[in-house]
Amino acid sequence: MSDRVRDIVIVGGGTSGWTAACYLGAVLATPNPAEQVQITLIESKDIGIIGVGEATLAHIKQIMSTIGIDEGDFMRCCDGTFKSAIRFDGFREKGETWWHPFSQLSHVNNYAMVHLWLEARRAGYQGSYADAVAQDPEMCRRFLAPKTADHKPYDGLVNYAYHIDTIKLGRYLRDLGKQRGVRHITDLVTDTAFDESGNITAVSTQENGDIAGDLFIDCTGFRSLLLGKALGEPFRSFNDALFNDNAVAMRVPNPEGKRDIRPYTTCSAQDAGWIWNIPLYRRTGVGHVYSSAHMDREAAEQALRDYVGPAHEGLEANHIPMRIGRSERAWVKNVVSLGLSGGFIEPLESTGIYLVELGLTLLRDHFPTKSSMLPFAKRYNRHMAAYYDEIRDFICMHYCLTDRTDTPYWQDCHNHGAIPDSLQEKLTLWQSRLVSENDLDYTSGVPAFSAVSYNYILAGMNALPNGPLPAEAMHDLGLARAVFEDRAKGIEAIAAQAPDHMDLLDQIHRAG
Repeated sequence: MSDRVRDIVIVGGGTSGWTAACYLGAVLATPNPAEQVQITLIESKDIGIIGVGEATLAHIKQIMSTIGIDEGDFMRCCDGTFKSAIRFDGFREKGETWWHPFSQLSHVNNYAMVHLWLEARRAGYQGSYADAVAQDPEMCRRFLAPKTADHKPYDGLVNYAYHIDTIKLGRYLRDLGKQRGVRHITDLVTDTAFDESGNITAVSTQENGDIAGDLFIDCTGFRSLLLGKALGEPFRSFNDALFNDNAVAMRVPNPEGKRDIRPYTTCSAQDAGWIWNIPLYRRTGVGHVYSSAHMDREAAEQALRDYVGPAHEGLEANHIPMRIGRSERAWVKNVVSLGLSGGFIEPLESTGIYLVELGLTLLRDHFPTKSSMLPFAKRYNRHMAAYYDEIRDFICMHYCLTDRTDTPYWQDCHNHGAIPDSLQEKLTLWQSRLVSENDLDYTSGVPAFSAVSYNYILAGMNALPNGPLPAEAMHDLGLARAVFEDRAKGIEAIAAQAPDHMDLLDQIHRAG
């Protein structure tokens, strides 16, 4: 009997299920038909998909390119717009704004830019860290696109991601997957069958009988049908570190002829959470993420409607309870969980789809034979646990470093009593010196966010040390001044090449 994994069964569709089907179909493709892996996806038409306007991170370009997706076609089918940064409003203090860009200049003459900036700031320089090292904030303020029409797919003037409609993305990938040979079954999974070692051998469906497989991928959302219910894998809550546990979302149509679609995501702090603003081509996705311990359902929805203004009249509000945390293990026996079935962290830094992408990339690198499931699963679980725990800590930084105490929610964030030990150790270190990549050197893999991203958050929350380490200090500030003057010219040069965001979107969307 062959030891190869020949049949992959994905239970659940949506963004995670169909991304998995298309990505694995691409990376496991072989010219030999006898060795081709068969992918089957089972989804139920009766179970709703949590679909909102969603922001992504730049890693999505690698996934789409690997699948072999035309960028323009993808954007047209998913109501897509470009995203060059995230703007945070009111997280440190009311009325204050800071940016997390996707691009950065890390070093000049072997000096880290953040050290140059700290030394210059100590000497009176007033520019923000994000504006000093990245072009993106200024381009975003001018509503400029991150690329031109002449750029190659997935390449641009600066790094970028997208805003997309996740329901449309799921449908787009479904059609693509079926064209490429994914077996699609619309049915309800009712039971599971196991062998003597505890592996799932088949899932039972209402109308199509038993569907057998060698490897099962659980994309059933918060229900976690295979990993949680069938295999009983425990769930580890993050609610002690992250207070937000609910969201309410709305789809707001864009007025005809609207010309101000932002090339960035906006996160606006509220009395007991924050509101996302994700501008798509034909509508805007808005949602209020909040703590049910600090605000009830009705007040949360009203805060969202107040944010939207008169355009909210007649719009349905979708309330979404959020299970914040992760399963103890993402891969158990012959079941791998992806997306919400394995864990979720509030969408403050657009990590929902990103965690699906990280999981798929790891699965590609740890794709097993039937007999190698155990050691491959052990390594996979170590990687995924590190990703979830790191992202938990990264998101927690946006709250525990706040100076706000104007509401009970922000008082609890300011006086956070349950900062994870893994984060507290780093925050204590970063009071004396800046973030180093060595601080993020996980033995289980590459961190989800670079040191540059940590410095963006620390700078935005005014939590960086007063100056650089003595070994990094620039006693002659001439270089620092020259660097920042040159950066300002470079930003203007790139901005001069960049088209208006809406003009490029019109060109892309009308091409189809």
